[in-house]
Amino acid sequence: MAGQPTGRDLHIDVLLTNLSIAYKNPGYIADDIFPQVGVNKQSNRVPKYDQSHWFRSAAKKRAPGTESKRIGLSVDKEDTYYCDRFSLGFEIADEDRDNQDAPFDLDRDAMEFVTDKMFMAREVAFVTDHFTTGKWGQDKAGGVDFTVFSDYAGSDPLGTYTDYRDSVEGKTAVEPNTAVFGKLVYSKLKWHPDLIDLIKYTQKGQLTPDLIASLLEFDRLLIGRAIQTTDPEGTPEANVTYTRIWGKNCLLLYVPQRPSLMTPAAGYTFVWQRVATALQYIKRMREEKREVDIIEINSYFDQKITAKNSGLFMSGAVA
Repeated sequence: MAGQPTGRDLHIDVLLTNLSIAYKNPGYIADDIFPQVGVNKQSNRVPKYDQSHWFRSAAKKRAPGTESKRIGLSVDKEDTYYCDRFSLGFEIADEDRDNQDAPFDLDRDAMEFVTDKMFMAREVAFVTDHFTTGKWGQDKAGGVDFTVFSDYAGSDPLGTYTDYRDSVEGKTAVEPNTAVFGKLVYSKLKWHPDLIDLIKYTQKGQLTPDLIASLLEFDRLLIGRAIQTTDPEGTPEANVTYTRIWGKNCLLLYVPQRPSLMTPAAGYTFVWQRVATALQYIKRMREEKREVDIIEINSYFDQKITAKNSGLFMSGAVA
């Protein structure tokens, strides 16, 4: 006699409607480092007063009946910005949309996916162009200029950051107010005994980003947590490797809370407001001949260093 149907015979697997698995970085910081400046032209000049005029004592005693000493200012008008266009599109065929089942929502997924990719593009652009050696007024290397902070017995983060803040101030008359750490640096510093010792009687044992910023005398501490893969598309998932975009490095810099005149800002993100006032915008386009919709994201920007002496880069801050 045939057996009763059980298990798989009684159930046909279908897609869950309230659960799916996807991966994306929990947060990006590149847009928070430089203040954003909306511009009405894709390129233009950035005027810079020559610094030395402001730090040269020039006022003199003046005898009765004589003229005051005359001075002037010179301005460098050769530096320019150029807002390159970054763009990415996601195609949705009519058949795919009409045939989808929950939890899939191709329009929603496309919007989220291209938006995340544009955030990542600006993150990678900042690290490639500015979070590296040879870009700022000073470079300091872990193990050469300072003891790496993962060496808890030998390193002195409080003294090191004090010295480096003073060093930037000595070139610009303004201390750095912002620190950018790769996650691996933060992970070591939050357990550093020198910092823990300062709060052990007043706070919980673990240091938060705000507490570390306060102890190191920065207004802001931004932590780069994003990861990426540079393996080409089509690489078997089991073989894909990932790296932390921000690595083991630090950047100390001065930036104002908002764009302003006559301020030694380390940098600005220039945003061409050709279509929208936002840093990025999404277009929905139809290709009727192919019967597809395209969800396209665009961003015109230039993350521009405007005062390199207002920044100091620390490479290899931890082992």
